[in-house]
Amino acid sequence: MPLTEEQIFAQKTLAQLNAERPLGDVFFDLDQSAIRDDARAALAKNAEFLRRWTSTRIDIEGHCDERGTAEYNLGLGTRRANAVREYLVGLGIAADRINVVSKGKESPFCTESNEACWQQNRRGHFVFTAK
Repeated sequence: MPLTEEQIFAQKTLAQLNAERPLGDVFFDLDQSAIRDDARAALAKNAEFLRRWTSTRIDIEGHCDERGTAEYNLGLGTRRANAVREYLVGLGIAADRINVVSKGKESPFCTESNEACWQQNRRGHFVFTAK
């Protein structure tokens, strides 16, 4: 008899779940922490997943591009992560399941100095901390 979706999920480690990245990153404009229109669909899909798997807990990491001071970017990263958290809470996800972490410009996804790369670094990224 095949395993149920619940049994398959139960067998996954946190590392496997994070490697699969079922929650999509959301991206931000330069020097902004407002949720963009193109992020709303991704966040709705993420909320669906979180509603389905109610035992999960996540960190939302706020990331920035390399421009600006480390101190400024840590603050901006926090504002971005909080904006994502508030949006998910607005979609019905319990706030106590979501932790906010700012990575500032310290963990770039892309390391080239151009707009295409910077855009990938201006993001809210999801990490599962419990399942």
